Amino acid sequence: MNATQLKQVLATCLLLLLPGACLCAQTVSGRVTDAADGTPLPFATIKLGNTGQGVVTGLDGRYSFTYREDITYADVLYTGYEKLRVTVTGATDQLNIILHARQNELDEVVITPPRELIYRVLQSAIDNRDKNNPEKYDWYRCKVYYKMVADADYNIPDSLVVKDTTGETKELVDFLDEQHLLLSETYSRRTWKRPQKLQEEVLGSRLSGFKKSLFTGMITDVLPFHSYHDYLSLNGKDYHNPVSGGYRQHYNYDLEDEFLSGTDTVWVISYRPKNNYSGLSGKVYINSHQYAIAYFTGSAEDKTLNRDIRLEQQYQLVDGRWFPRELNYKLRYSILDDKKSDYKLYMSGYSRIDSVTFAEEKGFRFDKAHSTKLIGKADELSDPEWDALRPESLSGKEEKTYIMMDSLMEEAGMDRVMKYLEKLPEGKVPVSVVDVDLGRLYSFNRYEGSRWGLGLQTNEQIVKWASLGGWAGYGVKDREWKYGGFLELYADRHREFVFRVGYEHDLRDPARVMLHKEIDRNYLRRYLMFRVDEVEALSASVKKRLGYWTLELGGRREHIIPRYAYRFDYNGQGHSSFDATELSLNWRYAFAERRAPFFGRYYGTGSKYPVWYGKVTAGQLESGSYGAQYVQLLTGTQWHKHINRLGYEHVMLLLGKTWSNSPLPLSKTFAGNGMRYDNNNSYYTFGGLLTMYPYEYYSDDFVSVIWKHDFDWRLFVLSHAKAGLSSAPYFSVGHNFIYGRMRDRAVHAQVPFSVPDGQGYHESGIMLNSLLRLKYFNVYHLTLNVGYYYHWTPVFDLEQNGRYLLGFGVDL
Repeated sequence: MNATQLKQVLATCLLLLLPGACLCAQTVSGRVTDAADGTPLPFATIKLGNTGQGVVTGLDGRYSFTYREDITYADVLYTGYEKLRVTVTGATDQLNIILHARQNELDEVVITPPRELIYRVLQSAIDNRDKNNPEKYDWYRCKVYYKMVADADYNIPDSLVVKDTTGETKELVDFLDEQHLLLSETYSRRTWKRPQKLQEEVLGSRLSGFKKSLFTGMITDVLPFHSYHDYLSLNGKDYHNPVSGGYRQHYNYDLEDEFLSGTDTVWVISYRPKNNYSGLSGKVYINSHQYAIAYFTGSAEDKTLNRDIRLEQQYQLVDGRWFPRELNYKLRYSILDDKKSDYKLYMSGYSRIDSVTFAEEKGFRFDKAHSTKLIGKADELSDPEWDALRPESLSGKEEKTYIMMDSLMEEAGMDRVMKYLEKLPEGKVPVSVVDVDLGRLYSFNRYEGSRWGLGLQTNEQIVKWASLGGWAGYGVKDREWKYGGFLELYADRHREFVFRVGYEHDLRDPARVMLHKEIDRNYLRRYLMFRVDEVEALSASVKKRLGYWTLELGGRREHIIPRYAYRFDYNGQGHSSFDATELSLNWRYAFAERRAPFFGRYYGTGSKYPVWYGKVTAGQLESGSYGAQYVQLLTGTQWHKHINRLGYEHVMLLLGKTWSNSPLPLSKTFAGNGMRYDNNNSYYTFGGLLTMYPYEYYSDDFVSVIWKHDFDWRLFVLSHAKAGLSSAPYFSVGHNFIYGRMRDRAVHAQVPFSVPDGQGYHESGIMLNSLLRLKYFNVYHLTLNVGYYYHWTPVFDLEQNGRYLLGFGVDL
């Protein structure tokens, strides 16, 4: 070593011995909280002296930064709170900051926001969405811890407290103070592959009060996994994303702050909805690195329902890609009981996302039929196993919630109650060893009037792999019994592989298009039915779910007797009853449909793509000397899509085609899907032709399109909170048509009908929705809708062809 090198080594050693010199930089960390109640303040901005640098608190209010000698103070800012300047020295390593809510905002100076800068930043973020959207990544896997807490705040008037001689009121208040009302946790491994493959493997699931989880809650049940879609769906309601195309139409913006985070600039942009638009209010933090969303907050309030919701999202950079880190939400409902006590129900969700990787696991198989599924004994984990999964320990109040609720629920026998609740999604109630079919107890149609009946089938208390059932019903108006029975065999525990044989003696709506219960609108069709076929049938089928497909292969032998004035004239002979033998294949295909377990069964949670339904039937008809062989294809799709800048589109397409060697009787054709009740009453429902009577048109081949467009904008919003009434109308427009043809119209005698050939049957209309809203348990609105539809004919006649409509619905 020469002299020069020796000097360099000695100089380096001396530098390391100087005060403040260290191989590891000093870190200052802490938490920003509210002075009133100590709650953490997420996304508070901490500007580091006059360096231009800054940091933002996380969803838990925590922050950290590396100390430098030129940082002598920090300014802490949070919307609605007093600005606070804190001193920072070389001796500072822990700095907890308390902010006080601003009491008076009247003296604030109004500054015109730099709109060009705001719009440039927002547009850059929109232009770069595909780079930062996790759904655009080829593959990712992460682990998600999700905790949901439900609380109740019981605001009891003093007059009721004084009258409480039993002490029950005070006991209730003390109970709600000491533990949460409900607590659940889920730990899952989330795997994604483009274009739309998703697997949620639940490694742990727990719900206070229950030994086993009856359903698996995911954070994405309430809020989106990211903020890169045009609409953000919160608790089932769509809100326009303030960082998406058309943002100027819906929101006003302000630039709250701008600071450096390392070498990147962070813009803090607040937003609020324009008049008469039901949107979000909040802030979005956009990082100049790929113009990604680094933090996002949004809240919405419904004053009529007296509820509000807030979401918070935090993102992180992982291997150069932006990815969600924490997702939180808060829900509040306020409910008045009969004694005018004010219940406030709170639900809050917290999630932590880690172990993110973008390296694809070769050979990994996605279970398309069960996109969310429990792995092993995920709902039976021990306390030590849960401690290993949680990112942080439970609080004392949370631990007490598990202990108290488990004890209370066991004492109340809730496991027995759950046996009743788990059948309700199927429309059944268990009574000992049988299930009662609620749908068989009562129904109404215009032919039978009221039908009273009973349906029973054996349940899993006898055997889990089979069920034997029967039903009977009596029509008051026609004074006839209808009855049937069946046997089902289950080849899997989810009952998605089912063998069935059955017998029935029932009534059927002649020629009604029956494709799938999701689009058939059977409840309304049953009500409108006044023309019937009496059908006695034997059937056998096997049904299986395969990925996104549901397939059913069936055979059927039936005897059909029309119970209306009808004669089928063919080759000089009249026929009034028929024997049919059919073999059919039914299918349903829902690409990227998400399905989750609920009370032991899997149910679909929806797909953003069109769902395709179909049925192919090969059959043979006989009636005396008449015989016919035929093949029928019936297929259709429906799609509901919220399209940015346009609104909500609803489309249903149906197509039927018949190939036969002879004409078919009316019962084996396709009836037009008319929904008109009579000359004086018409009710709106999506899925049918509103100005057409149920049995007015028939076809051998047909195509039908039902279309409706809902506009996003509300005309106005008026409310009477005490009465629970409000009005928030918005327009819908629609057009429906059917085109069909019939091979031989003359063979059908004694019954009047038309064929929608030539130009087809067209109708158009307009609806005013949510003209009147009535709140229901402060959860949603029951709505009254009014409108007008017109059937287009060569002669314009409003009185003959136009119909005023009433509709009823639900508004979130």
